[in-house]
Amino acid sequence: MKLRHIIVKDVKKIIYDKKLLAIILLMPIVLMTILGFSLNNMFGDGGTSIGNINVAIVKNYDALEDMARFEETVNKSFFTKDLDEKSRESLLSIVKDYNIENIFFEFLDSDNIQEVMTYTVQDEEKAREMLESKEVTAVVILPENYIYNTYMNYALPVRNIVDVKILKHTDNSIKGSIVEAVIDGFMGTMNNYSLDKEVFINKIQEYSDLESAFEGIPYLMEELTENVQKNLDIKDIDVEGKKNLSSFQYYAVAMMAMFILYSASNGGRLLLEEKENITYQRNRVAGVPLSKIMISNFFMICIVAILQSVVMILYSSIVLKINWGDIGLVLLSILSSGLAIGGLGIFISVITLIVGNYKFANVFELGIIQFMALIGGSFVPIETLPSFMNKLSYFSTSGVAIKIYTGIMRNNSLADMWNYYAILIGTGVGFIMVSAIMVKLRREAI
Repeated sequence: MKLRHIIVKDVKKIIYDKKLLAIILLMPIVLMTILGFSLNNMFGDGGTSIGNINVAIVKNYDALEDMARFEETVNKSFFTKDLDEKSRESLLSIVKDYNIENIFFEFLDSDNIQEVMTYTVQDEEKAREMLESKEVTAVVILPENYIYNTYMNYALPVRNIVDVKILKHTDNSIKGSIVEAVIDGFMGTMNNYSLDKEVFINKIQEYSDLESAFEGIPYLMEELTENVQKNLDIKDIDVEGKKNLSSFQYYAVAMMAMFILYSASNGGRLLLEEKENITYQRNRVAGVPLSKIMISNFFMICIVAILQSVVMILYSSIVLKINWGDIGLVLLSILSSGLAIGGLGIFISVITLIVGNYKFANVFELGIIQFMALIGGSFVPIETLPSFMNKLSYFSTSGVAIKIYTGIMRNNSLADMWNYYAILIGTGVGFIMVSAIMVKLRREAI
């Protein structure tokens, strides 16, 4: 019997099983629809729930020293040599009233920012340790001379570089990018003020003296404070080049990634069922080698998993209007996850055939699938769970599949996700190799 005939026979057996089709096709379609509607508020208006973001702020400057240096500059600078003592004192008084450090931390303490982002002030060494251990999502480093250079930019006709660094953990790139967007928004507002100040001073000097120009600084500082206090609406922040996900998008992926695991558990029973029905023995007597039977079982599981994925993607695209992103990457993802499920399924088949009962397949279906779904993020987005869960998700086929499909929806490229594809392909190949070794060692039991 040719291999393709065996594969077609096995696939037909699955397709004609209405109860099984209800489990692997109808149930995920129903769940993705229900969860998409019911959890829409959790995801906000089209954005994923990003959860709480913890940030460490590092102050590598000495505020008192910077202020003393600025006072010295105002009193001795070339730019203020034409100001009398009263005007200099007035300028310093204005600057002190609009404390730059307070403006920054009041911005972070605002209700809008605090809804999703909290911070603690740490020294740089401690902050880096916290980032490494994932106690914080990002570290914001305010550089040396931050206060001095900022005051120079906002009170005198100069432009000093203020290089605020943001360190992000690679496992929390989305949250880290949100922190970056928030800080960039703040710094952008400050830079706009600096430009306004330069234009203002230069324009006034065309018609009057420098002292008159400096008299307008209080109005600019007041405008700066008002603009910063308006804050940024974090709900409207998208990571540059990345799309936020709706609840429908997320749970379409999550349910599909979970339910293709049932193809492995059901396919893993097939060989023992055929042995009990004497079909397996008839194939062996007819000269069909064991390797061909195993390869057929592997391809059958892969094909069913691929069909599951295609049906659910088509349903969600047509009915739920979900945009899955780059079609080429989606197809690659379907094949990669199919390979991983096929390898897992053949592994279950071999164990089931060797031990001669369905206990392992039952344990996998009733317990292991749910555990893999939990740690992989099929029930709740992994980013809303404790950070250690993100590490565990790499051990779940469904978890890696979710990372890939949601990455595609967020416009990630193949270069961004090659490691996830490598995990899926490696999983499939690894289970195939282990299964082959088990067959070789326990051939007499098979």
